[in-house]
Amino acid sequence: MATVLELDHAQLLFKLDPQLEPQEQEWRCIYLSPRLCTWIVDALPTLEARWESEIDCVQQLDAFVEVYCSGERLNLPEHLHPIAHVKDGIWVLKTPDLRIFGWFHAKDCFIGWRAEHADYVKEHNLYYGLAGETANFRDRLDLNEPKFIPGEDPNAVVSNYSQSKQARGGPVR
Repeated sequence: MATVLELDHAQLLFKLDPQLEPQEQEWRCIYLSPRLCTWIVDALPTLEARWESEIDCVQQLDAFVEVYCSGERLNLPEHLHPIAHVKDGIWVLKTPDLRIFGWFHAKDCFIGWRAEHADYVKEHNLYYGLAGETANFRDRLDLNEPKFIPGEDPNAVVSNYSQSKQARGGPVR
């Protein structure tokens, strides 16, 4: 079994550099699977923004990563949960046009397995299937136990989380 840092050194996971300003402290971190790294380089730049047309999908991901990693309050509009639990400790990080599937190894430490355009996930009803794929990757990963934080409470996995009362509950979208 290995730590997240050991898996990063072995290039089985890759720590995402949030490219914060020099005066900013990184409070939360994101690690990526090799599959997700490849997707970010190859597929992400080709995706069309449909819900947030002012910024493209690459900019959406950059903006989310900056807010997440800087420790800022994750407080997005009521219609968009910035993170959502799917099942079995699998979570989705969300921008208007992207869905990133992974889990929280520790509070504020997200490990991402796979991402897709939100429209694709919704059109093909893939939330539970991609959550299952993510759980399989997590189970095979030689990561120290406990591998994830169980439960559905976003406050258990992310510090400084805030969401309006109206946006809580309901199905993952």
